[in-house]
Amino acid sequence: MDALEQGKKHFENENYQAALDCFTSFLSMHILHADALFFRAICHRKLGDYKSSIIDFTAVLKKLPEEATIYSERGVSYFHNKQIDLSLQDMDKAVALEPHKAYRYSSRAFIKAYKDVEGAIADYKKAIALDPEDEISYNNLGLLEENQGRYKEAQESYKKSNEIIGYHPEQRQQPTPPSTPETTATTPSFGSVFASVFTSQAARKDFWNFVKTIFGKGKE
Repeated sequence: MDALEQGKKHFENENYQAALDCFTSFLSMHILHADALFFRAICHRKLGDYKSSIIDFTAVLKKLPEEATIYSERGVSYFHNKQIDLSLQDMDKAVALEPHKAYRYSSRAFIKAYKDVEGAIADYKKAIALDPEDEISYNNLGLLEENQGRYKEAQESYKKSNEIIGYHPEQRQQPTPPSTPETTATTPSFGSVFASVFTSQAARKDFWNFVKTIFGKGKE
């Protein structure tokens, strides 16, 4: 098993430092290998090194410039590095490349909420139109509507989110989860349950589908 495959094993086991070491070793002999760079970029972000993550994603994009997932993932790293404008530019590109995927709109909405609430509301509504079972988008939409004083609309959004998840309305407020390098960033004042799309089932599915369809074909 070479360093790349060892790194992937460590990655799957969430041992990100060991994975990063393996990918770095592999890249010392295979410079600009897209597969290794992509995984190392994720490891850097998991470990809180957002600048290095951005550098690796940028290198991958030079080889795969039309892949929405890479723009989206780099956008997440820009977001955690508090570069909101650059993050939004990447999310705009991801939406343009895959305009029929709900996750693209909900990802952009999450970031838009930090500076353009009305734009974020529009994106969450688009995500819901594409995926009516997206409970996170309903939840976050409700918080933004409430923030804008649209209390009736907010209650309807919360109700739909609760129905999908199976919560009772009085149980909607949940404890804030512990902060981690992957989830910590400046947060808007929309309450304690503004749910992140970046650790959602949709995010995981997008990531692994990309890995299987692109790198599974042997692209380097």
